[in-house]
Amino acid sequence: MKTIKFNFKNSLTMMLVFSIYIIGFNSCQSYMDGKTFIVSDERMIDEYIEQEANKTMSKFLRAADKAGFRGMLHAYGTNTCFIPTNEAIDVYCQRTGIDSLGQLSVEELEKFMKFHIVRDTIPASEFIDGRLVRATMLGKFLTTKTIQEGSSETVIRINRQANIIQKDIRVANGIIHKIDYVLVPNPKTVGEMIQLLPDNYSLYKSIMTETGIVDTLTNNKQEGVWYTAILQSNESFATAGITDRASLIEKMKVAQPDFASDEAKLIDLYVRYHVLNRLAYVADLSMSSAELSIATNQVITFKTNRDSLIMNEYQSLTKFEKGVTVNKSSEWTDMSCYNGVMIDLDGYIQPVKRGAEAVYWELTEQPEIKKLKEYRRRGAWVTFKPGELSEFQFGGKNNPTITYNVMSSYAEQGGQYVNYDYMDIPMRPNLLQWMEIKTPVLTEGIYYVWICWRRGGANSKFKTTFMQAGKEDQVFPNVFDLGEYFNTSNTPEVNLNNGMKQYNAKAKNSVACSRNLGAIKVEYTGRHTLRMDALSGNSQQAWWDMIQFIPVDQNQLWPRFDIDGNAIYPMENDSLGLNCAKIAPYDQPCKGDLAN
Repeated sequence: MKTIKFNFKNSLTMMLVFSIYIIGFNSCQSYMDGKTFIVSDERMIDEYIEQEANKTMSKFLRAADKAGFRGMLHAYGTNTCFIPTNEAIDVYCQRTGIDSLGQLSVEELEKFMKFHIVRDTIPASEFIDGRLVRATMLGKFLTTKTIQEGSSETVIRINRQANIIQKDIRVANGIIHKIDYVLVPNPKTVGEMIQLLPDNYSLYKSIMTETGIVDTLTNNKQEGVWYTAILQSNESFATAGITDRASLIEKMKVAQPDFASDEAKLIDLYVRYHVLNRLAYVADLSMSSAELSIATNQVITFKTNRDSLIMNEYQSLTKFEKGVTVNKSSEWTDMSCYNGVMIDLDGYIQPVKRGAEAVYWELTEQPEIKKLKEYRRRGAWVTFKPGELSEFQFGGKNNPTITYNVMSSYAEQGGQYVNYDYMDIPMRPNLLQWMEIKTPVLTEGIYYVWICWRRGGANSKFKTTFMQAGKEDQVFPNVFDLGEYFNTSNTPEVNLNNGMKQYNAKAKNSVACSRNLGAIKVEYTGRHTLRMDALSGNSQQAWWDMIQFIPVDQNQLWPRFDIDGNAIYPMENDSLGLNCAKIAPYDQPCKGDLAN
C-alpha cells in the first residue's frame, strides 16, 4: 500500500475514484478537491501475468479467458495458482498432440484451470512432503516433495510432475508459484496403479488380483468413492519371513486361528485389511488414531513418533508389539490415483485376533498435551477451548473450557493423581454440556469401564455412551454422579459390589473415587469413543484422573497406581511394614490395606 495523488493507471483506482465521485455528487459536495486518498498499487493475478516483463505465463492467461476464469483471477479472494510457463505449455501440447491449449474444449479447459488453482493462500514455507492442506478446485489434492537436484540445488516438486521455478509471487488476491510443466491428474485408478507396480511387489500384486480386489479398485469410479491401498513389497513381506503365498497363509493361520482351515478366507482377509474406504494421504493418517479397513471389524491403528508414522503399534500393561513405519521416501507413498491414493510400508502388517486386555489409561495423555513443555511439569496448567484437542471434543454454553493441571506436590486428601496430573472438567448443563473422548486401543471383548476422579460438585450427574464406528451405540446403565464420596469404612469386596473401588495405592480417602460405569462389548480392536452428556450439576467442577477398561473376567481391584504411575499389586508378608516404602511418594505413610 502507498499514498498517491489521483492517478488513473489501473482499473482498481478508477473504480475507487468513481465511487467517491458518486458519493460527492449525491451529497452536493466534492470530496476530491485538494485531498489525497490511500489506494493499493498491488496487482491481481491476471494483471501480474499481463504486466510481467517477459510475458512468461501469457498462454495460461489465454486459456483462462477461454475457460471463463479471468473474472476469478481478477477478483479479490484467496488463491494459490500453480502456473506453467509458456514453454511448459508448449511441451505439454506437443506430448498430447495438439497445437495449443486453444484446441481444447471449454469443459476441458475448465478442468485444466481447476487443477492448477487452490482456493487458499499457501506459501512454499507451508509445504510439507505430502499432500497440500486443501484440495484444488477440481476436488483433487496436489502433492509436494522437496528433492535434491545435482550437488546442492534443492527444488520443490509438485504432483511428481513439475518443479517450482519461482515461488511465492505475492499478488493482491493470492500467491503464484511458477512451474516448469503442466499439472495433470492421474487418470489411472488405484487398481490400475497396483497392476503397474514393479516386480518387487509381485506377491502383493498376485494376491490382490487373485481375490478380485484389484477389479473393485479398478472399476469403481463413482464420485465420492475413494480408496487407500496399503502396499507391501516383497522386502516388507520378508521382514516377517514371508516369501510366497504359502508362507503368507501360514502366518495368517497364526493371526486368525478361526479361519485356519480356509485358505481363501485368510487371503481375502489379508487383502481387505490393506484397503481403506476413504482418501487418506500420510497427512490424513498422521491425524488419525485408527481407521476401519474394508475387512469386517478390522482396524489399522496409527501413531506418530517425531517424523515417523507408525501402523499397528500395540501396548498394554503386560504386552508390547512393535509397529511398522510408513515408507515416506517410497515413490509409491502418497501416489494420487483417479479414485484414491497408495501408501507404502517398511514392514508387514496383518489383522490379528487378540483377547481382551486391561487398559489403565490416564486421561491427560492427549496428543496435544504431551507435546507441551508444561506436560507433567510440577505446578503447571494449560486451558483448552473447544476444538483445541483432537481426541477430546466438548461443547456447551457460555464458552466452556477444560484445564490440564499438574500438582506441585503429593497431598493425601485428594492429591494423589497418577503422575501428578489431571483434567479439570466443569461438566454441567449450563456450561460444559457434552464431551466425546477417543479411547486408547481396545481389543475386542467385554469390559467394565471405571472412571477415577477427585470428588467435586454435589448432584453433578451425566450419562455415558460407548460408540463404535459401524455399530449400535451402547448406553451405560449407571448414571454417574461426580459428587459421590468413596466409602472408606467398607471392605474392598463390599465397595466392589457397590460399583466402587480404591484406585490409589498410597492412601485410601473419601474423595479419591473410582466408579464402575457398567459393561461394554468391544466388537473389534481399535480406538473408539466415550460420550458424556451432562444431566445436572452446580458450579463446582470435578477433577478427572484415569479411565480404566478391565475385562469382566479379570481382577477389578488390582493393580492400584501410585503417584509416579507405577502399577502396584497386593503385597503379602509385610509384618515389618516395609512394603509402603515401595510405593511413591516413598517418604509418606500408607493408609489402607496393601494386601487386599
